[in-house]
Amino acid sequence: MVQFTLDWLDYISLFFIIFMGIPHGSLDGAISVTLGFTKSFYLQVRFIITYLLVATLVVVLWYFLPVFSLILFLIVSIFHFGCGDLNWKNNNLYYICGYAHGGLVLLGIIFFNKDEVNHLFSILSGNQLYLLWQFLYAALLVWILSLILILFNYKKITFSKNYIKLFTVMVLVISLFPPLPAFAIYFCFVHSIHHFKRIIPTLLNFMEKKKLLFLMIIFSVLSWFGGVTAYYILLNLYSYTDTIIKVTFIGLAALTFPHMILVDGVFRLKYKI
Repeated sequence: MVQFTLDWLDYISLFFIIFMGIPHGSLDGAISVTLGFTKSFYLQVRFIITYLLVATLVVVLWYFLPVFSLILFLIVSIFHFGCGDLNWKNNNLYYICGYAHGGLVLLGIIFFNKDEVNHLFSILSGNQLYLLWQFLYAALLVWILSLILILFNYKKITFSKNYIKLFTVMVLVISLFPPLPAFAIYFCFVHSIHHFKRIIPTLLNFMEKKKLLFLMIIFSVLSWFGGVTAYYILLNLYSYTDTIIKVTFIGLAALTFPHMILVDGVFRLKYKI
């Protein structure tokens, strides 16, 4: 197995993931206001505790069941990325298209960079990777089947010219760039920007720009503070490289689960965006 080391491009990628990608989830504070979770002190405290509890449970689960947690994180991310980047359609093909789109990103990055990704996975879940790769090959098979199903139902699906361009660019990025830069490009410049464009107009119907920006800054700073704290705790247990990878991606997982529940399970379902 090729030894994975962080080079200057990887550090730039991690910088963008942390300081541009993760803050897209900081809109969750404003979303909670829009959904009425801050109408009273009790509701506000309940929202914060629930959000933190879900994030904490993810970290605890990762500690005891790292391979299972990584598999679950990959499944959730495929649907979150895929469905989050597509227009809301209340039909079965929406989720199939979402899996195909999200699978293109994550499975594409993984299988185009198997050696490098395998070392990343070993950092995140230990050396018991056989079950993980069995899942990934099964996920790849399901992805191929989803493409076949989409082809058989292409008349029911409308692909915009912008999506065709995005698809082409993402294939080039995935095939040409190492895993961390490829993920950073997608996460920061596609998913996060698309999230901002879709969510912010709805939020501005309920609050002023200053309040939205304030909440975004507060949640971003709290996320970074949590990451820095975790970094200094884990640095005593792991190498520098392992620590920064663990903090970035396990932290991302801890934020993704409550973020997905709030955005995909409540907000987008309510406003159909």
